[in-house]
Amino acid sequence: MFMVIGKVLGKVNAGRQRIEKFAKAYSGVLFAGLLLLIVLSVLRTSLFGEVSEEKRIWFELSFLLLAAILAELLVVYLKQPTVMTLLIVGVAISPSMINLAYPFVASLFASAGLTVAKSIHFVTIQGTINVFAQLGAILLLFKIGLHSEVTRVFNAKNLVVALVGVVVPFLCGYYYAEFMGHSFVYSMFLGAALTATSVGITVAVLEEFKVLGKEFAQVILGAAVIDDILALLVLSLVSGAQTGFEIGPLAYLIASALIFVIGGIYLGQYIVKRHFDSMLAGTIENKTFLLILAYVLAYAYVAEYIGLSAIVGAFIAGITLNFSKNTGKLFSLFYPLEAFFTPIFFISLGMLVDVNALAANLLPIAVVTLIAIAAKIIGCGLSALATGSSAKDSLIIGIGMAPRGEIALIIGLFGLTAGVLSASEYAVIASMAFITTVITPAILGRLLAQGSSGKPSAGN
Repeated sequence: MFMVIGKVLGKVNAGRQRIEKFAKAYSGVLFAGLLLLIVLSVLRTSLFGEVSEEKRIWFELSFLLLAAILAELLVVYLKQPTVMTLLIVGVAISPSMINLAYPFVASLFASAGLTVAKSIHFVTIQGTINVFAQLGAILLLFKIGLHSEVTRVFNAKNLVVALVGVVVPFLCGYYYAEFMGHSFVYSMFLGAALTATSVGITVAVLEEFKVLGKEFAQVILGAAVIDDILALLVLSLVSGAQTGFEIGPLAYLIASALIFVIGGIYLGQYIVKRHFDSMLAGTIENKTFLLILAYVLAYAYVAEYIGLSAIVGAFIAGITLNFSKNTGKLFSLFYPLEAFFTPIFFISLGMLVDVNALAANLLPIAVVTLIAIAAKIIGCGLSALATGSSAKDSLIIGIGMAPRGEIALIIGLFGLTAGVLSASEYAVIASMAFITTVITPAILGRLLAQGSSGKPSAGN
């Protein structure tokens, strides 16, 4: 009897062992299959359904970061700067590109007997994503400010490059629009849009090629910051084109900008040397990091409040922290934030492109874009050459000042919302801003890859 029971128990144990072995072998496959079903279900709802913003943001952030990883991989194959690849990825997933391509994809599915949704949603560039993109630009310019000394950024040469780099593009844009028979107001707005310089793209390329210490890089940085201030002064003038020019607001903007830049540097120098220097001397605590981050964002806010760009404020904050002897630690400390937010900034710039507007206004966009690039090369490049830069470095400076980016978009959007620009006129300005932003990294990358005669800036 005991032998029979033993045989039965043995068979039971053997069967249990086989079941356990089977479960171990296939449980992973089972759970992977269930996970895949969940992922596909989430993707289907996220791409084709309506999801509330507070839930959708996590999908959008994951999608953007995966797109940034894809861009990093494409850099190897395209042999272009990372910034340009991020912009191209942004164009590929932009709403206008998706809306253009999706009907063809839907028709292919329909021909196969499959029903698809009428629209698809990847990433929106409003709301939280826009805030994250702005944070990326702020962190990028803050880090560039950390690389810079005030005397290398704000000097007579950079002022000359910036002034000529504003006057020449404005006159070129204004007289081109007048020649083509456009209204006085559009001519003024086009001229104003051509004065702007979006330095975020250029400095990212300069950093990638490790030439931020060169004199031409410091000229670009200083002239671009001065350019930003001058462009907003031009916008202040242009905005009064219909109602009449008023000296009061313009004088207030000039005074506010000067007080902020000069006073901000002196005040920041005192704060950094008196407080931050000792905090950065030892191990940096969490409260120190948060305090410095709040300091940077405060500068960004004040800059926006007085009518400048937040990135100018972040750049000034970075320059003030350069007065400390211990700022080297901040580069590694802020790197995780930069790695997260900065790719979102560049991809979001690419997503601003309107493919339909490009197609509908191809000739005027091409002409205005050529004028925009040539005007900066002539204005900034020749003035740099006249003030002592080599021919190669002067060309790099002119090309580096060519991106119009978000500053020109702001000027164009101001005219559109004020009702003085038509949709097609705004499309020309917006498309010019995007194209100059996209092609600059490629041209600049080729020039930098060939080497330059640029000597290290004084102080390096």
